[in-house]
Amino acid sequence: MHFEGTYMLQVTVAKGREPVIIFLAVVAIGLAAAFYLYFVVDKYSLLYYWDAVSHSVAARKFVDWGENPGLGQIGTVWMPLPHFLLLPFTLINALFTTGFAGTALSLPCLGLTSVYLYKIIKSLKMPSIAVIPSFAAFAGAMLYATNPNIMYLGITSMTEAPFMLFFVASAYYFQSWYQNGNRLRDLILCSIFLSFATLTKYEAWFLPIFLIIVAAVFMIRSKSQSPNKQKIFAILASVLSLSNIVFWLVWNQYHYGDALEFSNAQYYSASWYAQNRPFREILFLQPANVLSIYGVTAFAMYGPLLLGAGILGYWIFRKANVSGKKLVLLFLALPPIFTITSLLIGIGEMSYWFNSRFMVLLSPLIIVIACIFLANTNNNNNIKEDRRRIIIIGAIGVLFASQLAMPAFFTIITMNDAIGGYSVKENLLAIDTGEALKSLYDGNGKIMILTGSGLEHRVMITSGIPLANFDEIIEHSTWKASFKEPWSHDRWVVITEKPGTDALSTTQYWLDRMAELETHYRTVYENEYYKILVLR
Repeated sequence: MHFEGTYMLQVTVAKGREPVIIFLAVVAIGLAAAFYLYFVVDKYSLLYYWDAVSHSVAARKFVDWGENPGLGQIGTVWMPLPHFLLLPFTLINALFTTGFAGTALSLPCLGLTSVYLYKIIKSLKMPSIAVIPSFAAFAGAMLYATNPNIMYLGITSMTEAPFMLFFVASAYYFQSWYQNGNRLRDLILCSIFLSFATLTKYEAWFLPIFLIIVAAVFMIRSKSQSPNKQKIFAILASVLSLSNIVFWLVWNQYHYGDALEFSNAQYYSASWYAQNRPFREILFLQPANVLSIYGVTAFAMYGPLLLGAGILGYWIFRKANVSGKKLVLLFLALPPIFTITSLLIGIGEMSYWFNSRFMVLLSPLIIVIACIFLANTNNNNNIKEDRRRIIIIGAIGVLFASQLAMPAFFTIITMNDAIGGYSVKENLLAIDTGEALKSLYDGNGKIMILTGSGLEHRVMITSGIPLANFDEIIEHSTWKASFKEPWSHDRWVVITEKPGTDALSTTQYWLDRMAELETHYRTVYENEYYKILVLR
């Protein structure tokens, strides 16, 4: 083993093939998982999450929508960057209708996130510990990507995979800037990736403030001979991380007249859902309940051995005498802290497997500190080298085996969460309706759809019909002439007896007037909840 000093061991990112191998291995494993789920398990398995369907539809609406395609479809609540990234893949109908559009975006993000995790681990500087060996960093990267819960998110249209890429990349450049002499390039790259993260998920919104404070304090206290102008540039570079938060506030103010529309939008915001569903009651200002649910979910996702290795790694890290040693770990911890805080103050929802995807935010922190434990074990000179090698190989093997075995006890909890929403009767019958519409629709005329946005997205993606051919009717659509007199505008009608919350009154309006509708339309398909009608 190579040492570069007795007390402080300089670590640099490996310039070999490890990052390429990691990326290609993750993509290969992910494709195998996606194809297995699609061809063997269920052709809709990549679309189990309701949000995965809605993200794909939202992305395609930028160019395939009848009323106001383009930037008007940015909307509010959901951040737009994942939809822009997803857009080109959703335009390929075979990818859009199967869920592979999400795989095409999320899987490369998962691979690159694993590469950046490898770089973070490999770049750690620790006194009295050997250079973090490549095998430990490699194991950490692959432990992240092959976690079945993370892998499932990494092959769907959910926004976790793009977010984790931007978040972990920003953490890597933050680490590089802080450890390697405050290079301005690293700080700029950190800010750029962080700005992307803040336009992907709100969990990143704590991080720019943290970065600006650290950069300002670091530059003010810096004993280097750098001119004040350079220090000012460094602080300004950190402020760049706020750019997309500012954009989002300005966009909401311009488009909705309220800069905070995303936080309180009726039917769609997290706070609205939290106040109108039962989960908030057991979480609001009840830290014991929050920590219990969060802890059990973490246990189910990562298993006792990886969590135990992480705890031991953190203990080793605390003992190491590194100036500012906690900053990188604190950076990695902020998104999970955001999640816990949102649950406590009543604007977030979680109930064990429900929203278990939030737990992916904890993974970089766990992986990094677990790899510190592996590296420290490898550096234990009280154990003979051959025995150390056997112990390390065994430890890594046990961690992988434990991780892959956890679903046997707890299922793949992110997939279980997705199946829970997918398997509700309204959704399954929406799929049947979409398949029927696909076979009935002749390309002639518009389709008025009265179901609520979540169910309508399921019908749309299942039917494969261009989105521009649909006439969406939700609570905010009563201004439309087609709502008042559909037969003058729409040749087809899809209506349900069990609409979503954002179409309750508009759907009920026409359910109460079904006799009038049937004087203009005839029913061509019907199941327990849905009807498809066509103009007589």
